Amino acid sequence: MAELVFDTQNTLNCPRCQNLLKNPVTTTCGHSFCMDCIKRCWDQDASLRRAYSCPTCRATFNKRPALSRSTVLAEIVERINQAVPAGPGDVKCDVCKGRKLKAIKSCLVCLASYCQIHIRPHYESEAFKKHKLVNASPNLQQQICPQHHKALEIFCYNDWKCICVACMGDQHSGHTTVSAAAEMAIKQEELKIQNRDFTQQITDIGKNVQAFTKAVDSHKHSAQAAVEHSDRIFTELISSIQKRRTEVRQLIRAQEKRETGKINEHIQKLEQEISNLEKENDTLKLILHTEDHIHFFQNYSFLSGLYLCTTSPRDVNDLLTFENVDKSVSELKNQLDKVCEEHMDKISKKVADVQLFKPPWFQDNDLSSSTSESDSESVIVSLRGSLKRRRLIKNPE
Repeated sequence: MAELVFDTQNTLNCPRCQNLLKNPVTTTCGHSFCMDCIKRCWDQDASLRRAYSCPTCRATFNKRPALSRSTVLAEIVERINQAVPAGPGDVKCDVCKGRKLKAIKSCLVCLASYCQIHIRPHYESEAFKKHKLVNASPNLQQQICPQHHKALEIFCYNDWKCICVACMGDQHSGHTTVSAAAEMAIKQEELKIQNRDFTQQITDIGKNVQAFTKAVDSHKHSAQAAVEHSDRIFTELISSIQKRRTEVRQLIRAQEKRETGKINEHIQKLEQEISNLEKENDTLKLILHTEDHIHFFQNYSFLSGLYLCTTSPRDVNDLLTFENVDKSVSELKNQLDKVCEEHMDKISKKVADVQLFKPPWFQDNDLSSSTSESDSESVIVSLRGSLKRRRLIKNPE
């Protein structure tokens, strides 16, 4: 179906249907029609038995003319059909009817905007050669002097605004003026320099952002590695302390078993001595309590064979408890706490030194080669050495 795009006087519209030409054909008299439209017209002429004629100029033909497709017109119409209509934010052509096409230029003299088709007269006709064309503008009235209705082509330095030629002899008489286009070209060059500066600043800041982004990623990875390393080291420390705890427990239990075994053995010997002495004492009691002197002297000779005590009494050691061991273990704990506190202060300072922003006083040659990992290793070595030095539980034997 043909589309109503332009006004009825447009040469690209069919005189019969008033729509944009479809399959255009041109008669020998020079007029163009849609192929279907001219065929229907001549079919009607044939049915009425009258001469074939042009619907526009009424020129007659002896016989029905042969029709051929007008290639040039068809290509023009095809381009028009393919033209993109104006969108919500586009400037619309002021000449188009029906479907409005997108305007590409605005004329400051005509105060109208034109699409690619309707701007052609401004390029081809001498009558439009002096018209001022600008890029399609939705606010043409702002480019026209409201007082003199002329284009604002002059720039006034005194009032810092655009004026028309008539304004120069009116309220802007004596002011410093220049062509608005020339002044805009100068200002654009200044803005280009500023634009280059901004672009360079954006590039530099972008590189800085990338550097900090990379630094943040590296910082996070380093922090994660430090956390995993410290977890592993402290796990080893805990394991080492637990091992020492087991050793101390075993030492105490072994000493307890050893000393209680010896004491129990000595107690058994003492109890046997008591039993033997009680038996001998009973014999002595019988002799002591007899009144028969003959019996007394007969048994007295056996007194030389009485049981002699072989186990000498021993004093009990005053150190019966492990209180001194408790004190040694407590002292070890205090020493470890002290060492940990000292090294935690160092670790805290080293952690605080890991900063993404360099301090103002930062100098590259002031950097030490030490790392957080080496500091952690030194802490572990120190603690392990302290644990070895503080193994105060010894075998009494």
